[in-house]
Amino acid sequence: MMPAVTRRTAIRMASAAAALVAAPAGLRAQAFPTRPVSLVVPYAAGGPTDVASRVIAEQLRVELGGPVVVENRPGASTIIGAQAVAAAPPDGHTILMVTTTTLCTNPHLYRHLPYKAEDFAPVGMAVRVPLAVAIRSTLPATTIEEFRRYAQSRPGTLNYGSAGTGANSQLVNELMNARLGTPMTHVPYRGTALALKDLASGHVDALVDALATLLPLHQAGQIRILATFEDTRTPVAPDLPTFVEAGYPDLVAFTWFALMAPAATPVPILDRLNEAATRAIQTGGVQRRLSELGFTGQTSSRAELASYIRSESERWAPLIKRLGIVLD
Repeated sequence: MMPAVTRRTAIRMASAAAALVAAPAGLRAQAFPTRPVSLVVPYAAGGPTDVASRVIAEQLRVELGGPVVVENRPGASTIIGAQAVAAAPPDGHTILMVTTTTLCTNPHLYRHLPYKAEDFAPVGMAVRVPLAVAIRSTLPATTIEEFRRYAQSRPGTLNYGSAGTGANSQLVNELMNARLGTPMTHVPYRGTALALKDLASGHVDALVDALATLLPLHQAGQIRILATFEDTRTPVAPDLPTFVEAGYPDLVAFTWFALMAPAATPVPILDRLNEAATRAIQTGGVQRRLSELGFTGQTSSRAELASYIRSESERWAPLIKRLGIVLD
C-alpha cells in the first residue's frame, strides 16, 4: 500500500498540474517550463544542424532554468521530425529546429506533405550558414566573370553536384545559372560529401555548399571558391568576393536554422521561448562556438521570422515549378 505521505504528495502534484492547465496563458508562461523541453532536430546526430542545435540547447537550458534535450528525428527531407512536432502538445515543451527545406521548399516539392507551414508558430531565427560556389581546380577561371564566359562558350558541357534533387544546394546553383546565363547539367548525390569528393577529383565542375565545408579544400588548392552568396564579405574568408560586389545583387542566399513550435502554443510561452533563445544565441560563448563551426548566430523577433519564411517560400516556389521537381 502506498504510504500516506506519498498519496498526499501525489494529490498536491495533480492539483498543481490541474491549476496550471486552468491558469491564464500569462501565468502558464511564468511557470514554463514545467518539465524538460525537447528540441527536435530533423537531421542525424553529428551533422551541422545537430551540432549547432546542441550548442544553442546548452545555453538555452541556462536561460529557461530547466533541461533542454536534443532529440534527433532524421529522415525524409526533415518531414519525420516536422510531422512529430506539428502533432505535439502545443505547450512549448516540444520545439523544432527547422531549415529552409522544412518550410520553404518542401511545401513546393511534395504534393502530399503531411504538414503545412500553418502547423507551426515561429519562435525565432537561430543560425545563418554562409554559402559559396566552388569549381574544380583545373577549370580555367578564377573570377565569376571568367567562369561565366567559359561556361557560355561551352553550352551544356559543364555540370554541378548537389546534395540531391530539390536540395538547397541544387536550387541555389540553379538560381546562379539563371542569373549568369550558364546552364549546367545537374548531378545529384546523396548528401554533399560525395559531391565534394568528386569536385576535388575533377569529376564534377561546380558545387554550392556551406562556406565552412568548402574552405579547407580551397585553402589546400584542391578546389577553387569563386564567390560567396553573402551580401557582404565574410570575416571567415575576407579575401573571397561576393556575387553582390560582382554586380549580381539578387544572388544572396544562405542556409538558415530557426526555432518553431506547434501552431496553437500560447503567445506568452512563444514570447518566453523567443526571449530565452535570443539571450542564449547572443551569449559570447555561443557566438564564438558557432563561429568556429563556420556559422553565424542570428536572432529575430517572431514576426520577423514569420515574414522571412513567407518571403523565402515565395522566392523558391517559381524556381521549383520551372524545374519541374516533384518528389512524391
